[in-house]
Amino acid sequence: MVTRKTFLLLSPDYSDFPQLFLRNLEKEGFSASVITDTPSRFKYQNNERVINFFKKTFFKNKDYKKELIAKHKLKEYFRRIAAIEKDLDYVLVIRPDLFPISVIKELKKKTKKLIAYQWDGLEKFPQVRKYIPLFDSFFCFDAEDQENNIKLITNFYFDCLPPTYKVFNHQKPRLYFVGLYWGNREEKIDRFIAEMSNKDVELSVLIQYCHQAEIKNPKIKYIKNRITFLENLQNVEEADVLLDFVDPVHNGLSIRFFEAMYYKKKVITDNKMVKTYDFYHPDNIFVIDDNYGEIENFLKIPYYEIPLEIVEKYSFGSWIKRIIQ
Repeated sequence: MVTRKTFLLLSPDYSDFPQLFLRNLEKEGFSASVITDTPSRFKYQNNERVINFFKKTFFKNKDYKKELIAKHKLKEYFRRIAAIEKDLDYVLVIRPDLFPISVIKELKKKTKKLIAYQWDGLEKFPQVRKYIPLFDSFFCFDAEDQENNIKLITNFYFDCLPPTYKVFNHQKPRLYFVGLYWGNREEKIDRFIAEMSNKDVELSVLIQYCHQAEIKNPKIKYIKNRITFLENLQNVEEADVLLDFVDPVHNGLSIRFFEAMYYKKKVITDNKMVKTYDFYHPDNIFVIDDNYGEIENFLKIPYYEIPLEIVEKYSFGSWIKRIIQ
């Protein structure tokens, strides 16, 4: 009997992403487990609630509870790590800057290979740079620096979920976007909606907001809570075209491109970098550059079938093999 390689994932507690990641690891033959950045629920101990009330009310100190939560997390991280009896084959940390450096150092003692993946880029969270020397391999989706051990890797699609394909609705295609509210892309999303408002399309634009002031465009559906990965993938299946509006601080490609390839969806984007990738085809991906008048013709062109070997190149299975090599 072949012994399965052991794999520990440290990840943001982002919707159902950690569970999907584990599911795909199991598909690839790993014995996998996860620790998120919320390792267990915080509860006040003894008189901590009373102390917090007095500190907030009389001393305007709002940091006491945050300090308690940080101590609770640290204690829980070390408890979970101490419970690991044998050396792990691989530990992968997604967004290392969300975890204390002391935790990363402790994990290094427990694994044969410690790997990082910074999925939000280096420019957006530059504090992660001080973590880079701690890892055997450090991957990022939008930067490469061989001197500093940073390796470039793309995003991927989850191939543990079999795709369902729908017939393209040429009469009134559904254009779908979901994302967090970012002020630096608000104007271009608003312009796109305005440009498409007199076209025969169905716009499905979902923006997660944190503050009421961010609710501005009546044609956007503002959501308070993030939808799950599985809910998003269901929306992807039901869509005809995926919309992508690049965050100016990112240089790589979002996960939408890889999901679009897997589910055979067209993409409309303002990310010009996509033209340099091997899966790019102008029949499938429309790059916005003051050429809105050409979108209607793009929507009428049949989807170009991407060769299977290129599609599989960006699957989770291919991605994880590169990560651990």
